[in-house]
Amino acid sequence: MIDRAPRVLMAATLAVALVLQLVELPWYWLAMLRPMFVPMVLVYWALVVPQPTGLLTAWITGLLLDVLLGSVLGQHALGLTVLVFVTLQLRGILSLYPIWQEALALTPIFALYVFLMFWIDGATGHRADPWLLWLPLLTTGPCWPLAFGLLNSLHRGGEHDPLTL
Repeated sequence: MIDRAPRVLMAATLAVALVLQLVELPWYWLAMLRPMFVPMVLVYWALVVPQPTGLLTAWITGLLLDVLLGSVLGQHALGLTVLVFVTLQLRGILSLYPIWQEALALTPIFALYVFLMFWIDGATGHRADPWLLWLPLLTTGPCWPLAFGLLNSLHRGGEHDPLTL
């Protein structure tokens, strides 16, 4: 049961992140500043529980996001897989930082994901609004400590770990 609990929680948090990514916001400027919920949740699970959060999970989640957003099939799958791969490679280094420095260190990784989305949109001839792609970087980094704390409290079941947020 202990092995199954993180997988169920991981699937539930990814489902909530997908819904938050799809919710229509009332103002355009608010939609431009929406944090990247799905990449944040995948990065959290890759940092905390790397084994079940493999590249296959990122690929499947990306395909779901592609279908839900109506983008090129495989676009988000590729971006999320690269994001999780880089996170898994830097996991040992990122775990040494305090949470606010971790947020700063993760920003270039999130920027790589956004660049891949921008590049694929350009290569396939889709004219997406660049502001909708790049401005979420301004909010994803500052939201990382909050997302990490919330997901960590869900994962740990309320137990307090003095080394984390």
